[in-house]
Parts: sequence; C-alpha cells; structure tokens
Amino acid sequence: MAHGQTAPSAAQASPLRPAPGRPVPRVPSTGRPRSVEDAARPGGVGVRHAATGRRPVTAAPDDSGLWPGTTGSVHGTPARQPGSVRRTISVMMERPQGLTGLLHLTSTGRDLMTTSTGGATVLGEARLRLVIDYMAAPGTILEIESEPAVPGLASLVGTSSRAGFRAAARQVLAARPDSTDHPEDGAQGTARMAMARLLLGQLLDDVPVTVLVSGAALGRNGIHRSESRPNAGAESGGNPMIDVCAGWQREGLLARLSADRRADRDAVRSGDQSGDRTSPIRPISVPAGDLAVAEDPLGWHPLPPMSTHAMRRLRRIDVIPAQGTPGVAVRVDALLRDSYLEAPGREFVVHEYGVAADVDEAGLFTRSVARAGVLPGAECPEALGSAGRIVGMPATDLRRTIGRTFVGTSTCTHLNDTLRALGDLPVLIGFLGAPSTD
Repeated sequence: MAHGQTAPSAAQASPLRPAPGRPVPRVPSTGRPRSVEDAARPGGVGVRHAATGRRPVTAAPDDSGLWPGTTGSVHGTPARQPGSVRRTISVMMERPQGLTGLLHLTSTGRDLMTTSTGGATVLGEARLRLVIDYMAAPGTILEIESEPAVPGLASLVGTSSRAGFRAAARQVLAARPDSTDHPEDGAQGTARMAMARLLLGQLLDDVPVTVLVSGAALGRNGIHRSESRPNAGAESGGNPMIDVCAGWQREGLLARLSADRRADRDAVRSGDQSGDRTSPIRPISVPAGDLAVAEDPLGWHPLPPMSTHAMRRLRRIDVIPAQGTPGVAVRVDALLRDSYLEAPGREFVVHEYGVAADVDEAGLFTRSVARAGVLPGAECPEALGSAGRIVGMPATDLRRTIGRTFVGTSTCTHLNDTLRALGDLPVLIGFLGAPSTD
C-alpha cells in the first residue's frame, strides 16, 4: 500500500500472524532525501517582545537542519545476525476525524529469533488499539483492546492515558491469564502466549509518551487546546513542565519559544495590535531516513502506511551474542524514531535516538552510549550522557530506576523511553544462539 492509504480497521484481518519464517512485505519507504527547511527566526534583531520583555529567539539549526550534537536520521536497517533476537514495534498515532478529533493509537510488536543457521522464528506478537479523547485533558481512554486479549484492560476505559496509566496497566497484566487465553495446546502455546504478554507490556508502557508525542501533529498545524492549563504540556497549548528534561530547561530555546508563543496568543486575545509579535515558529524538518531492507523482508514486522498528519513511533532492538570480546556476553543496538507525515512523501523526524550497549555474563550493563539523530531543541543533545548511567545495572531494574531517578535537565523523556524498553532483555537474551528449528 502507498502513503496516504488508511490502515486496516480492527474489523479486518490482523497482520500479526504470519507463519514463522514466512516472507512479509518490507518496511514502507519512510522518506526520500530532499532539501530541509530551516526553522523560522522569529522577530528582528534589537526588538524586544512586548509581553515578555525579552529579545525574540533567533537560534536556528545549521544548514542541514540539525542542531549541534545530532547526526541526522539513519537510513537502512542492520542485517539480522545468526543467533540473535530482534524486537520491532510500531505505534501509529492518527486522528481519522481531523486534527481536533479523537486520537487513535494502534501499536504492533514482534519478537523474531534468527537461528544459528539463519532461519527465522516468531517468538511472540502483540497488538494494542486505543481511542483517546486527547483534546479534553487528561486524555481519557474511550476504547481499548489487545491481542492477545486481556479482559482486565477494560477497567482502564474512563481513566487517563497519561497520569497513572503505566502503574494501572502493570497491575492488569500481573493478573494470571485464564487458561482459555491459550489458543494453542501444550508448552509451546503457553510459551508463545507468555512472550506475547511480555511484548504487550511494552506496547502499554509506550502509551503515555506516545499520547504526549502525538501533540506535535497539532502543534505543527497551529492547533492547541482552547484553554491553557498548567503542566498540560506545550504541545497541547498549555504551559511546559520547565526543567523536566534537557530540551525544556529554564531559559532554553524551547522554553523561550513557548513563552513567546503564549504571550503572542494572549496579546491577540486582548486585542493588542502593537505589531512586534514574533513570527510563527516553524519546527525543524529533517526528512526521515528510509529503513527499508530490500534483501530482508523479515527485517521489520509489516507496517501499515501513514496517513497525512499522522505520527508514528518505531522501535528496533537487536540483541546479539558477542563473540571474542572479553567481559561482553551480549551486544544491544536500539533505535527509536518518532516521525510526522506532513503529506505523502514528506515524512519528517521529530525525535530519533540510537543506543549501543554491552551486557556481561552476570546480566549487568558494561557500556551504554546514546546517539542523537534528530531532536527538536538546541539543548536536547545535552541529555546524551545520561545513557551511561545504566552501566552497572541489571536490565530488570531499568523501568523502575529510570522512572524514579532519570529526571531533570540531564535527561530526556524520549531517551529515557529508549532505555526503559531494554527492560525485557533478560527474557530475550534467553533465546540467543538457538539452534535451527527448521
């Protein structure tokens, strides 16, 4: 299917059940190389903003459209290695009724084992669909369904998709699944269901931040909630949570742009026509690199095309047995990308991070290095060093530790999410080096 077509509805056949090793369509092209647009520079030199008293922000990315410390959007996907495991996840963020309509999240994930002889076996698959009233804070969940089915998820309808969601979802998943949830007989069916629920846990963990990220589609089109609310988030027209991360540090570029934008809006509402308001802010527009793997149709799970004004989060985590490196048992290569489709063929990156990590025989991280591909603010790359803070930790502690201690201007919400997603490594590592099952 080409860009602009709508994704299959929940009533249509699910793409989640290809037979192990069965060829599937390659990941759709995610953008063509093209010239990038510089961020507009609001205001003129020497003019102060009427409402804030500050000089308008004039910082802009370099000629490539990138901030210093970022490397650009990646192209291609590494080849799968014999004896490795690859997890791929996609979260589609769409508003079928228009940008101010309900938010639809459709998440899909797959764990794929590449055997020592190069064969492929699907370890687990999961799907999650939510409908959310985004424009009415706090983003109430109106519908939720999953594959595998988890009846307890229905209890989340009517609750917030942001505050408290992760804890509530963990509690639902912790309940023992009913035996009727296993459509396959025997130990193999039980193991596959366990992997599917593990993967579903990650899809649920992604919900609060993807709801937050989805607001970028509105911001890029000048749409905000009708009423600003403290800590509602800058992407929804509210006040940003200052000092929550490196990008939104006090007096940083994003915070100053947000303050000036709100002051302009307030001035318009009050009838101020002084004429020294800043120009509309245009975000950086770096084209998304093409992740297609022409020679490997199993490189990604099947991805539906993006519709115009949709956003998508992609994850890839490769878990690879290390050979010949003292003190290293496993190498990890992770990618996170959030993108926005402005129009067919015009997909731009909002966030892109990569993390390379090593794990020793005891299951502890011995190395963790982050790469910033594309980020929205000038100060965002300052968070890169926080990736090294997981060195010495076991993967099982990541979600709890990062959620509690990776806070403030030395961190980034989206880098934190990239690291949190490594929390399932112990289970994935258990499949490394598997012999051929053909």
